[in-house]
Formats: sequence, C-alpha cells, structure tokens
Amino acid sequence: MSNSSVPQSIARIGVDCREELREQRYALIPAGNLRLSAELQDAFAEMAASWDRLDADPHFGGGDRATRTRRYSDFDYVPATGELTPRSHVAYLQSEEMNSFVGGLERHFGDVEPAIVENPLFKALVEFDFDSLPIEEEYRSRKWICQIHQIRIVVNPGRTYEVVPEGIHSDGYPFAGLHLIGRTDIDGGESTVFTWEEEPLAKATFLDPLDTLIFEDRKMKHHVTPISAPADRKGQRDVLAISFSLPGSPYETVV
Repeated sequence: MSNSSVPQSIARIGVDCREELREQRYALIPAGNLRLSAELQDAFAEMAASWDRLDADPHFGGGDRATRTRRYSDFDYVPATGELTPRSHVAYLQSEEMNSFVGGLERHFGDVEPAIVENPLFKALVEFDFDSLPIEEEYRSRKWICQIHQIRIVVNPGRTYEVVPEGIHSDGYPFAGLHLIGRTDIDGGESTVFTWEEEPLAKATFLDPLDTLIFEDRKMKHHVTPISAPADRKGQRDVLAISFSLPGSPYETVV
C-alpha cells in the first residue's frame, strides 16, 4: 500500500498491519514498531497512571496468590469522527459456553474514567485498532459498540497464578486489540493465538509497553500462560483490551 492510502489514524501510530490482519486474522505488533509523537508519549504516562485506580475484581478467585483489579465500559463509537460516547452502565456477561470459569455471572466493574476517554493516546489506540480491521466499507459508516477493559493482575511474592483461569478461549467479540500497558517483576505471560480447533498460530510474550495483538476474536481462540512474582516482592501486569461489535450486522458479539 502506498503511504497516501494509509489512514491518518494508522500513520499517527506508525505501523500498517491491515494486509496482515486481512490475510491471517491476527497481527502481533511489537512496541518497537510503533512511533509515538512526544504528545502521545506524554499521554501514555497519564493514561497508565489510571491502572493504580482500578477497582477490585471479586470474581477473580486468586486467593492468597494473586488479585485482579479492573474497569469496564461500553461506548458508542463513530469511526468517521473517532467520537466515543459512554453507554449506560452494564454488567459484563458471558455464557457458560464462552467462559467456563465465570460464565453466567453478571459481573459489575467500575466504569472507565472520563479523563481516560479523553486521553489522546487512548483515543489514538481506539482509532488505530478499528481502522486496521478488515471490515467492508459499507459497515465503516455505522455506529459501532466499543468495549473497553482495563485489567491489572498483581501476583504475591513467590507465587504463580493464571492470567486467564478459563484457559484457551474466545471472548466472542468480532474484533479485539490487546495492548500491554506495563509489567513489573513478572515472569511468564506468553500469549498465543489459536485456530478454533486450538491449533497454535503464533506466540509472543509482551514485555514492552504497547506490545500489541489485534485479532478476530470470534473466529479464533487465545490464551496467556501463568505469571509468577519473585520470592521477595509482588509483580504486576497491566493490559488494555479494546473490542468492537456491530449489532444487527455480520459483526455481532457471540455471548
């Protein structure tokens, strides 16, 4: 593709993975391939600080090994303008078929903070993820639902815990982007994407802030291996998940 055909939302981040996503339904993007302006680098620090303010997740089941904090919100997203409008608070609900660990439970989490929604890097990531997707033009003019998850897992000293207790799975979204925000004093955490039949396609361990995976969640499965903390201190791993769905279209979420 010529540079002139690259949307500004992609050029601003600095890597064009559209052909990769179209051909194989996933793209692993090392943080080193991203080129952020000074403005976006400053915005990253402000955005990352909000992970210190997430709410406890009572459904995590980490016991004395680990805790998880998170926020979750749904937004209306207008691709043409990049406008994100908060929707009414809803529980995060998955079926038992999609999530064998906590499926069937209505899980309520604190909403994403308004300041994060206005953060320039957050907005740039939403636009970058969406514009990278292999979506027909007729659907790009529609108003989508954008689901945002902010998640931190803290592992206690000398302990190990599962990042995804439900195992190899799909969350049912048509499309999802996973961005590492940070990790401190953690070993493990290798991410793998699979076919629906659970044949591995690609593996990577997110080590650097903004290491990224974008993929067609509904047609694939994914997993992250357990993470461990050293014997003398806690470790933590922070991620941002950005998902998209369009009710009444071929791009509905499978619950």
